[in-house]
Amino acid sequence: LKPDRSGMAPGSRKARDGVANAAGASSGRRKQAEPGPDDELLDQAGTGNWMDSIVILGAVRYMVSRILALSSQATSGTAKDARKKEKGPSQSVKEDTAQWIANDFKIPVGLLTIFVLTCALIAGGEGFHERNQEKREVVDDYYGTLGVPRDAETADVKRAYKTLAKLWHPDRNPNCSSCQETFSKIAVAYETLSDEKKRSAYDESGEIATAELKSARSVPLTRDNFDELVTFSNDVWIVQIFKPDDGGCAQFHPFWENQIQKHGHLVRFGRVDVTNDPGKWLPVKVRVLPMILKYARHLGVPEIFPITAMHETPQHLMKFVLTSFPNIGLPLHKDPSCLSTWLRSSTRRHKVLFAIPGKSEEERYKSHLVPRKLATTWSEIFEFRTVELAALHKLPDMPAEVLSALPPQNQSETHGAMLFFSASSNPRPKSSAVFAWPTGEEELVLQLIGLAELAAPALSANSAELLCRSLAIRRVYCLVLLDPTDSTVSRAAQELKESRAQYTREVADIRASGGEVTEDEDNFIVPAVRLFKQPRGLQPSISTCHAPLFSQVEKSLGGASAFLMDLDTGRMAALRGLTSFRGIFPQIAYEDSLVWVEDTLHPFLSLPDCNEGMLQHFRRSLREAPFWGVAMQLFTIIFLLEAVGRAAVDRSPRWAAGAALLLSL
Repeated sequence: LKPDRSGMAPGSRKARDGVANAAGASSGRRKQAEPGPDDELLDQAGTGNWMDSIVILGAVRYMVSRILALSSQATSGTAKDARKKEKGPSQSVKEDTAQWIANDFKIPVGLLTIFVLTCALIAGGEGFHERNQEKREVVDDYYGTLGVPRDAETADVKRAYKTLAKLWHPDRNPNCSSCQETFSKIAVAYETLSDEKKRSAYDESGEIATAELKSARSVPLTRDNFDELVTFSNDVWIVQIFKPDDGGCAQFHPFWENQIQKHGHLVRFGRVDVTNDPGKWLPVKVRVLPMILKYARHLGVPEIFPITAMHETPQHLMKFVLTSFPNIGLPLHKDPSCLSTWLRSSTRRHKVLFAIPGKSEEERYKSHLVPRKLATTWSEIFEFRTVELAALHKLPDMPAEVLSALPPQNQSETHGAMLFFSASSNPRPKSSAVFAWPTGEEELVLQLIGLAELAAPALSANSAELLCRSLAIRRVYCLVLLDPTDSTVSRAAQELKESRAQYTREVADIRASGGEVTEDEDNFIVPAVRLFKQPRGLQPSISTCHAPLFSQVEKSLGGASAFLMDLDTGRMAALRGLTSFRGIFPQIAYEDSLVWVEDTLHPFLSLPDCNEGMLQHFRRSLREAPFWGVAMQLFTIIFLLEAVGRAAVDRSPRWAAGAALLLSL
């Protein structure tokens, strides 16, 4: 089983123009949209040449060799005359030709016969498969259209519909021919799933081929929504490729549902039904069913779960799911100094410490799974560790600032704490938060977003999904600062804090006087982030990472040094001539003096994407570089090789110094 290193379904690039749950709609049954500029940027790999086939090259080589051999025999004529004399006069021309073919073309004729038979078998099998497909009627999967699991709450269905409706509404896409059809399917799906009676009737009779093996909490994955939901997600996905009428899939189904029930809050589970779609767009070749894949950004390529004996499957599958996250626990019971060592070390990212209850090692392992998930998801911004809260109180050499930020010792079993430390070796926390334990994941995410404002992370395609994507309990807008200084970021964070406090007082006064403030006008946050156009150390930037559509963003800015970003709907609003950010919250709530520009911000192509490999980066640099730049690089490489060779042969320090200078340049 050889995974495709691209990790991307080649036919589903278009789906990334939506939000994370857009799902491209309609489960592969909508009409194929015409290729746009995004597809041209993503599908830059050239098509193969006909000379790339080793079979064709071998056939050409054989034909050339036979032509040369026959021409040499025709010129000499000796071998042919001798063969004619040995034959009797009774041998006919037909027998002569048959003997010549049998002697000289024995292997080619055999290969040709096998080739023809193989083609006939393949054509017959495909024709039979297509005839079977024509007899099956496929119903639209409404859950896949909205990108929600089958046990989603009504509020989740409504939230997904509002997000997709903003994206695909025909009034917002006047030049889009397929948007009307997509929007209609989204509306029909919402109308069905938002009504309890219609949803119950649909669940009983209207599901697609997965009706034989129902999985309420598995997200239906198709060619249209796979990249948007899985490939470019910050979550860990466990994906099952199956057929409902397969015996092995039926035996595996109870184990699958058991894992969803236990760990559905940690990883996302999805299924690909290959009954009608053979799944050739998947990044792996489907050879056995069921096939279980694990997708995560930190894995690079998908991992394949080895299905062996059925009695061993539950334990192995649970281990396969739980090993998706790194172990970040500090063993204070074995090494009491490990926490102090970590706090006093200098790291590239800022540090976050979770102090969480947990008596036994097994209890700590289970209760710390949510922080481990967050450590995997937020690894680009923070470096995480977890410790047992009761053991932390007993450490003798902890700074007083750390102990004062923790819950009291008598609350070690009911509360937890999150401590934020700088990337330097300073062991004193810069910020902290105390919360009841256990707590929800989104509550912890809100705390991390608040800490991210102190860290002022650089914006990238990955960090934008973490910092600027709205949560189920809170709407998120991002204030993006272009190439700011540290003082500018600190000032913006302070002014945003003052703006939030002032707007909260205004809302309280309106409600006290009998006025009404909607949820959209009150329940949102605005973190400040940095976007670098020029290189800044090891931070992601436009010039060093892949961001081909940033030129459209820069054109819409019109010289502004900051803009508001609504990642959920792909909108942005340039903040031109703004000297203070103290009025941002009322401007967002009342849409006051903000000019939102739509269809300009792409979640992946407009922001720096630094996940490409070294070879991909080299190829892209060659494609984008001008001719004189490529020539200069080529001459530099030649001179560097010559300098290294002379330094090694002549043992000359001058040539060695020259090679080092060229390498640094």
